[in-house]
Amino acid sequence: MQHDTAGHALTTDSADAAEAIGAAATSFVGFRTDAMDHLAAATKADPGFALAHAARGLMLTTMRKPEVHRKAHECLAAAKAARTPETEREARYIAALDAMLAGKIADAAVHYEAITTAHPRDILALRLAQLELFWLGEMAWSRDISERAAPAWQPGDEGLAAFLAIRAFALEETGNYAEAERCGRAAIDLDPTESWGAHAVAHVLIMQARLGDGIAWCNGLSGNWDAANHIRHHNWWHLALFHIEARDTDAALTIYDERLRDLDSPLMKAVPDLYIDIQNDVALLERLALRGIDVGPRWGDVAELAAGRIGNHTNAFTSPHCTLALAAAGRLDEADETIRAMEAFIASDHGSLGPRYALAALPAARAAIAHKKGDHAAVIHHLEPARRNLWQMGGSHAQRDLFFQILANAAQKTGRKDLLATLMAEMGGLGLEHLEERSSYADALASLH
Repeated sequence: MQHDTAGHALTTDSADAAEAIGAAATSFVGFRTDAMDHLAAATKADPGFALAHAARGLMLTTMRKPEVHRKAHECLAAAKAARTPETEREARYIAALDAMLAGKIADAAVHYEAITTAHPRDILALRLAQLELFWLGEMAWSRDISERAAPAWQPGDEGLAAFLAIRAFALEETGNYAEAERCGRAAIDLDPTESWGAHAVAHVLIMQARLGDGIAWCNGLSGNWDAANHIRHHNWWHLALFHIEARDTDAALTIYDERLRDLDSPLMKAVPDLYIDIQNDVALLERLALRGIDVGPRWGDVAELAAGRIGNHTNAFTSPHCTLALAAAGRLDEADETIRAMEAFIASDHGSLGPRYALAALPAARAAIAHKKGDHAAVIHHLEPARRNLWQMGGSHAQRDLFFQILANAAQKTGRKDLLATLMAEMGGLGLEHLEERSSYADALASLH
């Protein structure tokens, strides 16, 4: 039996396999691109190492692509056929993969939670727990997990920067901005390349409408993101978001063209259709469109990616974005096809996502189509009763804000001052501060007077 650098027992006699799986965890948690290479090294050093097979399968599921599930199922079969794990921790990872492939994401989160309760310095379990709970909209649960783990982390611990980043984001999403910013900045002090820590602080700054601070923060750290995976695109998206809210739409478009859709980059060539990239692109283009900016032919490229995800229901937050992209590009038949596919999924799913599609993703997608058709009454019909459920499609407050902006725009267009007033109050309740300083809501507020 070997042990990893945090002291966790591993059911392998191979020191090389133990070292490789530790490197894979560090890579995955740090948003690097070589985690799979390290896992391949682990299984090569010890083909009977069950945890390495399970970890590979779990990382594959995070791509949110049904076409990779076959490989993930192979990983699950290999993990179950391998040497029986001697620790409950390793068995829990295998059980989590089983749950993920059955669509029972909340069950997988329970396994991660159990791992972190027994092993609060298991950074991989902490990261996976937050990732899955984030896409379920369950960030209070994620906060509870990281807060229970916090006393076990001490200065000098390996992985402390990554843990502080995880903790920071959970605190931010649950409204504790001061402590979130403290943890996020501490993560960057320990490791300036900690992309998730940079991301967590960016969220604090956008929620507080500290637009100048946000631009300075992202610009100051952007040189550290080149080694990161697709999270770097999302961090650039945050910088663009600050520029939009500060009414510098030219800067936002430049970031879109040079950073978010840089098709010549090796990263984009390797995975041109990652779900988070589609979210970034759609959300940025639509925010610009809501401000009257002509984004030219840019919708076409994104709509092509969105069309490739029709019938993909692995992420409730992505589906409305894909529907919006198709409608914006004038591909209304395909946009309607996404609605029919979602309805069929809702009727048949027995996992964690079906109810979230019904309560949040489907109304948001229908509203997106209506908005692009100029049917503002229909936007209100779909979103007004669903707005308090939108958290269930996952994503952050700052990301879901797009659909509140669409609803606010429809309310303005139809003269619904009562709805606008309610929305403005609710935005404050969600933690968006200083609405009057944001280009997204300043006009709506002004129209109330």
